[in-house]
Amino acid sequence: MVSTLSVVAPLLVLFSLPGFLADHRTEPLSLLVLSLCLSGVMVAALPLALVRRGEPGHTWPRVSAAAYLSLMALEGLHLHSPSPSGSAPWLVGISCVAFSALALGTNRPLWAGLGCMGIVAGITVIYVDHVSIENLVVNSVGLLAIAAALILGVTTVRHRADLADSTERSVRDLFERSQRQAALESERVRTDALLHDSVLATLSTAASGYGTPDQTLIMARTALEVVTGTADVPDKPSLRVTFERAVAAAEHELTPVQGAVRFDLSDASAVELPVDVAETLVAAMLQALNNSIKHAGQSVDRGATATRVGDDGISIDISDNGRGFDPAQIAPERLGVRASILERMTLIGGNAEIRSAPGSGTTVLLQWSPTSTAPPPDPRSIASMHVISRRVLYGTLAVIVAIAILTAAVQIALVSRAAGPLIATVLGLIILPTMVRGARMGTMRRSTAWIVTAVGWTICLVGTIGLDAEEYDSVSIACYTCGVLAGCVMGWMTGYRVPPILTTVILVVNVAVWAGPLGVVRLALAGEIVIVVAGLILHRAIQRVTEAARTAATKERETTLWQAELDAFQLERQKRLRLVSHDAAPMLRHIIRTGGALDQPARVQCRVLEQTLRDEIRGRLLLNDNVRSAILRHRRRGALVLLLDDGGLDDLSPTDREELLDDVARRIEPLRSSRIVIRTGQSHDTTAITIMASTPDDTAAALGLDDDSEVDLWAVIPRPVVADRIVAAAPH
Repeated sequence: MVSTLSVVAPLLVLFSLPGFLADHRTEPLSLLVLSLCLSGVMVAALPLALVRRGEPGHTWPRVSAAAYLSLMALEGLHLHSPSPSGSAPWLVGISCVAFSALALGTNRPLWAGLGCMGIVAGITVIYVDHVSIENLVVNSVGLLAIAAALILGVTTVRHRADLADSTERSVRDLFERSQRQAALESERVRTDALLHDSVLATLSTAASGYGTPDQTLIMARTALEVVTGTADVPDKPSLRVTFERAVAAAEHELTPVQGAVRFDLSDASAVELPVDVAETLVAAMLQALNNSIKHAGQSVDRGATATRVGDDGISIDISDNGRGFDPAQIAPERLGVRASILERMTLIGGNAEIRSAPGSGTTVLLQWSPTSTAPPPDPRSIASMHVISRRVLYGTLAVIVAIAILTAAVQIALVSRAAGPLIATVLGLIILPTMVRGARMGTMRRSTAWIVTAVGWTICLVGTIGLDAEEYDSVSIACYTCGVLAGCVMGWMTGYRVPPILTTVILVVNVAVWAGPLGVVRLALAGEIVIVVAGLILHRAIQRVTEAARTAATKERETTLWQAELDAFQLERQKRLRLVSHDAAPMLRHIIRTGGALDQPARVQCRVLEQTLRDEIRGRLLLNDNVRSAILRHRRRGALVLLLDDGGLDDLSPTDREELLDDVARRIEPLRSSRIVIRTGQSHDTTAITIMASTPDDTAAALGLDDDSEVDLWAVIPRPVVADRIVAAAPH
């Protein structure tokens, strides 16, 4: 706003100089020179507000306003009495500068309003003996309206800018928190799938003896590379790779299944995919094939077919004619389906569908397309700087044009009774609805725009026919000039630039021919054009600032996303890989040293280790050091321990969670049961953790009789809040 005013102020002062020289006596010359110097100070002080050298930004607009008040004090000392006919007081012409300086020089609209009212009152007192009462009243009313509009506009801009800043800050904080949480969750899914497909699969294969020693050896080497990797940052997700190259990169993992699967991937081989999408698709396909080989058997007919979907999408069909299963009966602990396929595909915005039934084979369908991963709208768009709404702007301009038309009609009826203004008024009424509609929509058909422009030219040319230029001053001709200029601005809002500029040129030429070249300045048309141009400059500046803010928001969003992924990579993946490496790396190295051929104790250790790592995936919030130690002792004696986390501990504080887990460890420590299940409640339940320990009747099970398990422990641990309420309500 200061930049725009710094351009407008010298032009307004320049256009008012002819009136200043005509209105003022040259004697004494010192007063004339002093007034010119003060007007120079008023103009020169404004751009100094843009140069920050320790002074507050509002200091120099106040200096400009003070210079104007000094001019008012000198004005009555060297005025002609009366002023030349038809001339507008020069303080009126430059009063917009003073009003703007006051509005910018204080954050309090009331003080700015009182200052502007004081200026208008001072102008009235100064010129009461020099200008006709009619012109003085019109000038005073017009100045008050301009001052109110300027103060309201500046206040609105400040308020909306403050609102945009505060909203942007809150949205940015919310966005950063949500992105960090989303990145952690995404990294958790990726890490779970990675650990399941590498470490857990290796330990499970080694423990069960499934597969040859060579296959177990290959899997152990791959898993060891995963848990001992030294990458410090995640791969940039913007890189792309063809599906064929992604499959080739996974050749090491696909080798064990090559002989048992019929591959047909050529149709989608050239599809370019983001690296993370390609890796996820190949990994999910590999997991589906491993599940098929493991559960459906080696001898069934099994195939993997990839097809292109559209230009950049892909669909992979993995099917077999094996024994099948009921997908609804997949247990929560079955990580191969949940973590390595379903959650993995959801993470990249794809879809995984499992179709199977007992005795009918199994089909796993993996699908991904770019539209499914389109970036969500930027939350910062909520805080975009829509400082001046289009609705308010075109409504204000429409009111100005309507007032101009009505004023012209009254003037024609009571004063001029000329044909030219009458024709111009009728034409203005005809095109006004079209202009308002175009300004509201922001667009207009080219043919309509040029028809409206042609009518505007006609209004410019005929609007002064039959009028005497000597009888008109800047106030009485304002309905003609302001109406045409407001219409030009509405035309500018429709997206066309040349027609409004040509209309303005024709208006200036017509006034110059009708009232003489100096009439353009005397009738304030030059000042009006400067104000309009200033408004357009400010509007353009706001648009540029808005665009710059959006660009900065986009860059900051990208930085936030990358930082969130980096934090998640460090906090989630690297931390968990270090923990897994501490537990699993020695066993993986032992598998490699033995060439994949393990003895029975080593297989038992693999089974215990595999179950322990599964706990870290499906029940991490149910674990602390005490619980881990207790569970490990139970597994080493041969007990089956299951941990199931249903989210009941997510919203608890670390202190409350530690107390609950220590209680769990104390409760399960003395158990000798062969089966122990530890499960959290739902987040809305009053139960935090449920413990069930039982010992099945092996004899009954062997005879096919009903399971007559003996329940050794059934414990329900309430959530801490509920526990506190119970204690508070208990009688003492």
